[in-house]
Formats: sequence, C-alpha cells, structure tokens
Amino acid sequence: MPEVNNEQLAEFISNSQVAFFNGEYQKAFNLARRAIDLDDKCADAYQCAANVCMSLGRYEDAIDYYQKAVNCEPDNGNRYFNLGYAQATVNKIAEALQSFAKADELGLNEDAAAQMYHILGIANQQLGKLDDALINLKKSELLIPGDMDIMKRKAAIYGILDDVPSGLSVANQMKLIAPSDYAGYQVAYILLKQAGRNEDAFKELAYARKNLMNFPIELCEDMVDFEMSTYAKTQDKECFERALLYIKHYMKTEKPTADEASQCYLNAAELYLQIEDADNTIACLRGAEKPAFSYNNGLFYYEYDPQQADENSILNEMNANLYRYEQLSTEQLEAMRNSDTYFSPDTKENDGNETYTISEDDEFIISPDSSDRINRIYIGAYTLKEDFRKVMYYALELQKSKDESMAELGWYTEARAMKDLALEGWQDKYDEVQKKFRNAILKDPTDLNAMTLRIRCLIDTEQYDEAAEKCSYLRKELQDELLEEINKAQNGGA
Repeated sequence: MPEVNNEQLAEFISNSQVAFFNGEYQKAFNLARRAIDLDDKCADAYQCAANVCMSLGRYEDAIDYYQKAVNCEPDNGNRYFNLGYAQATVNKIAEALQSFAKADELGLNEDAAAQMYHILGIANQQLGKLDDALINLKKSELLIPGDMDIMKRKAAIYGILDDVPSGLSVANQMKLIAPSDYAGYQVAYILLKQAGRNEDAFKELAYARKNLMNFPIELCEDMVDFEMSTYAKTQDKECFERALLYIKHYMKTEKPTADEASQCYLNAAELYLQIEDADNTIACLRGAEKPAFSYNNGLFYYEYDPQQADENSILNEMNANLYRYEQLSTEQLEAMRNSDTYFSPDTKENDGNETYTISEDDEFIISPDSSDRINRIYIGAYTLKEDFRKVMYYALELQKSKDESMAELGWYTEARAMKDLALEGWQDKYDEVQKKFRNAILKDPTDLNAMTLRIRCLIDTEQYDEAAEKCSYLRKELQDELLEEINKAQNGGA
C-alpha cells in the first residue's frame, strides 16, 4: 500500500474546511473527496464530506460519511455526536439515541455535549418523556448558560406538566437575560392564561408594552388573543374593535416585512369575518395576497389616529394599570427588579411609518397554511354575501390543500354551494362527498373533522335521525353543538 502524503492530505482537508466555511460547498466536497482518495482511513476527510452533505440537505449521504468517520475513529465521542445529529435530523430517533449514548460514554467537547443534551431534550419531549427532557435540557443549560431556546423549551414543558411556578421562574430568567426580547413576557402570558389567571396574564402584556422599545408582532398577536379570550367569556363585541385597533396600531407604528403585513391582514380578515363584515374581510384578504402593494397604499391602517383610541382600550388600560409603578420610589423599584417582578421601562417615541414602504420588488410567496386560511376565509365572506359561485370557486381551491382537514372542508363546501345555487345534481354531490368522508373515517377513525362534516351533510339533506344517531358516537361537547344545529334545521332555522 503506497505511503500517504500527509502534507498533501492536510492541505486538502484545510482547503476543504475553508471552502465550506465560505459557502463554496461543491469545492469543499471535491477537496474532501480528494482527501478520501488519498487516505480512505482519514476520519477528518469523511467529516468534511459529511458536513457539506448536511448543509446541502443530503442527509442520508451525510449519515454515510459520518458513519465512515466513526469507523475510522471508534473511540472518538465527537464522531458519534455528529452521526447522532445527522440521524436525529431525519427523525431516526432510535439510532440517534444509540449514537449519543456512545458519545456520552466516550466523552466529547463542551460545545458538542451542550448540543447533544439539547437535542436529547427535544427528542425526549417529542416522545412524551418530559422528566427526561427537563434533565437533558438542564444539562445543556449548564454548558450554555442563558440559551433562550433551551429556556423556551423548559417553560413549555413546565406548562404541559401544569407546573406554573417553575415555568414563571424560567420566564423571569428570560426577562433578566434578554430584557429587550418579548419571549420572556410571552412565556409568562401563556402560562398564566393557561392557569386561568387572566388578570395576571394581562399584566404581562402590559409590562411588555411598557418596557419594550418596539411593538413586536408577537405581542400584537397575543393582545388580539387576549381580546378573543375575553370575548369568549363576555360576548362583548367591543373586543373585536380593540383587537382590530391593535393590528392597525402595529401596522402604523412598526415596520412590518411583507410576511408580517400579510399575517396582519389575515388576522384582521378573521376578526372582520367574526363580526360579519364581509366587505372589509375581502379587502383584508386581498391585502394578505398582495401585502407590499396594499401596505404601501395604506390599506386598513391609514385612517388610524392613536389620539382617537377609545379611552377604555387596552392601550390606555395598560397605562392606567402601570401608573402606580411610576409612583414608586427608586428603592421600591429596585426591590421589585431584584425579585423579578418588574423591569424598568426603556422606551422612545415612535414617529410612525410615514416614509416606510415594503419593497414590491422582493418576491413574496404565500405559504400553504396561509393559502388554506385565505381560501377558508373567502368562503366565509362570500357565504355572508350569498355569492355562492365564488364560494364554490374557493371550495375547489381548498380541495387542492395538502392538509386533509382543509380538503375535506372543500368537499363539503362545494356540495353546500351547489345546493344553495340549486344546481342540478346537488343531491348526488352530497352522496359522493358522504362516501369520501366515510372512507376518510375508515382510514383514520380519529378524523373528527370528517365525521363532523358528514353529519352536516346529513343535516343539509334533511336526514335528521341519521345525523342524530351519528352524533351519539361523538364526545358530549361535540354532540351538543351538532344537536343544536339539527334542532335548528328541523325548526326551519329558528
């Protein structure tokens, strides 16, 4: 066997690493392959090739190269970590756990160990092993203190375990480490709302609104969420007006990207649909489809004047609720800061977005989930307007969805639109759709969406006894809503 030229081998590997870190992946891979050809027992050469494959999304090739690196150095824990990371990326959890166990046994460097425990925490969480997830996340946190993603995961697990005090402790740590980041406030808001402590949950939104220098979209969406939760309890329609006001305020004072503007228009469309304002719903949906053009022309937010806000709006309530903090002494504020209950505000006036525009040259792509949501809301809006031909159009669009529940809704809506238009063959369409729902249920007995829509087909075709019978197979909270629909239909909609 010819002697390996170590100088040349080192040159290939070094150049491959430089090319990789500079994004020249093909050159990096070619150099790695030349190193492998020169010495097929060189673990670093396989490592270089594997790293390139990971960056290019060629995960199976990466696993193959990492495995060869392990074979070259079976006593190196870092090699096993890299193999486990690639296996976890393609959801080969059992294999990844074996590789990580070997890495832990052999020992590995601190950075790799931190990443490994983080990944193990994620894997444990996915497998429902929440106690193990917390243990591994805490191990990772010891090696990488103050990692926000780790803390978010810990807080989420405490939420699942209904351990609100521990979750709030993590949230307060997040606020201390990153006081300009909304993440800590958001974690606290979610936990408190989950615990039914709505007044305290509201205060977290107020603290964030007071302390943060800007108005992040996540905070805006949580403020809207709070109003919708309030509406569910009080049925006070002013909640919708306040929720719309927050979105307008965000659009007016912040600098949204095209994606964020589209999301704002979609959220506003949902709200307008719930108050049965079809025209504004449709206008906002068109804004969601063309967010740059719509935002630059002031759609939806241009008439908003902060001075016109209802004096009872959440924005003014926040200021009122926080007034008492402003009256506290320096010593009292310091004591509150030390106990993680309050953080000093650091705000500045926002001059508004008079000159800000979203570039219309940048490509904007509507995500599949947003596309489904747009089609679903269009169906609702045109149903309100009794424009059933357009309802049918968007029903057919919804049927193209990769989300089975959305496609199922499209089937039902098409049949319903045919009935509303009194088109020939609408009864046959209902029969066809019911068979589709039955087959979907046979395939997946947990598909409650298919079962619910099948019952609605029976209601629409006045097969009330069969509809009631099928209701009896569902849990009580689902039964009650559908039985109410059956009774209402039987009584002529009264």
